Amino acid sequence: MRKNNSIKNPDRSIGETDAMPPRQLALELPQGLAASLALAPVALSFYKGLDPSSQEKVIAYIQSTDTGEAAKARTHQAVDCLGRGDLGFLG
Repeated sequence: MRKNNSIKNPDRSIGETDAMPPRQLALELPQGLAASLALAPVALSFYKGLDPSSQEKVIAYIQSTDTGEAAKARTHQAVDCLGRGDLGFLG
């Protein structure tokens, strides 16, 4: 008789053949940045051409503020720079 050494999934809401979902490659933009980029097609195009690491840095730059006003100011600065193809605002 053959022993079954596989581990069974006790949670029946997840099928035994289900795998972990693949890592989502598209980063979720903050609403303010998404809205500002939608109004600035050149900046949006440049942003979309960035590698995921650089996109993540842009998002972190905006989200690392203490107030909504600071986030708005950084969003404006980021979109302005992205429109010129400049990542200098990241430091």
